[in-house]
Amino acid sequence: MLEKLKQTLLGRKETGPFRVPGQITDETRILALASSDLADLVFHAPMLAAIRRRWPGANIDFLVPEQFAPLIIPSGMARQVMVYTEKQLSGWKPAFRNLQRTLAGGKYDVSFVLTMEPSPALESLALASGAVLRCGPSHSDSWPAVNLELRGKKDEPGYVGDHTRILAPFLGLESHHMPTAWPLPLDKLRQVAQLVHFNKPRPEEILVGIDPGPDRDGRALSADNLLFLVQQLRTQLPCRILPLGVPGSEDRLAQLEAGLTSPIPPAFNRDTLLETVLLLYQCDLFLAGNTDLFHMAVAENVPTIGLFGKHVEARWHPQDRRRCTILPVAKGEKVDIATLMDAVQSVRRSDDDDTPDFERQSGPVDGPLPAPGS
Repeated sequence: MLEKLKQTLLGRKETGPFRVPGQITDETRILALASSDLADLVFHAPMLAAIRRRWPGANIDFLVPEQFAPLIIPSGMARQVMVYTEKQLSGWKPAFRNLQRTLAGGKYDVSFVLTMEPSPALESLALASGAVLRCGPSHSDSWPAVNLELRGKKDEPGYVGDHTRILAPFLGLESHHMPTAWPLPLDKLRQVAQLVHFNKPRPEEILVGIDPGPDRDGRALSADNLLFLVQQLRTQLPCRILPLGVPGSEDRLAQLEAGLTSPIPPAFNRDTLLETVLLLYQCDLFLAGNTDLFHMAVAENVPTIGLFGKHVEARWHPQDRRRCTILPVAKGEKVDIATLMDAVQSVRRSDDDDTPDFERQSGPVDGPLPAPGS
């Protein structure tokens, strides 16, 4: 009796068998559930965009934190974007039950929990949706909410941002046809490119983005250390510095900006995540710790330097990216100018063959798209 009550509260539904590949078609209804981790969303974007191109008739609905909606709606991947707050993800609150009922009415065939770590609340919602095929991260308690697990290699984990490619053959996709960049609207990309062009007084200046926010372990370089790096760069390169960060990092951004000698142009709006990402894509160089924007810059192939401490696990180190390098940093130590400039030259080197190791894509995904809703 207690087990039945538990499953009722979790919204468990009986579902039928599935077959992979072959489960996704042009008639499939797909539910994508995102956590508040932006990097996880970015890591799953190649798979979702590939599905959207391969089966343009398939409907993909997103359930995401509110701050991600402005990024997803113009991407062309979503038929509908539903938003939630963290408070709604408590399994014992009426708001969570309402979410379950809403998703159960969507008649979904496939669900994707867009996380690399266990997320019981989102997994429960995926189960409540009634989807036959339910993909999510592998862990001991994933069943029955997840029945197609995303597993990384144990002995050689590799870069976590590439793990979703493991699913490609099971979904009927080819991993080498999965662009890594987040699809952005071309009109907005062109508009921001013009803003950057008109707000750099000297054409030879490069735009250097810096994310002063904490990394995934809550650690961050001090503003003094970042300003020291800026001073070093300015002695070697004509550049304009642009602090960038995800929502919630406003205090650290303001602290860094206060120490800069050149003000940030008012035209560089960074109020929303979309505006921040559009500016990130225009950077000639980007410096950050193990942050969400670092991984987004790597996906877009922006020349990127990771300021990583020894605590950062190897799985967060991008591999086979010619425009990304990791610069080890230690508490109390400053990066010397020779080491910094070697890293800058490494990521900004012009090769005869500049084709990135993973295919990229600018602009929304291809295919006829219905008007997105929210």
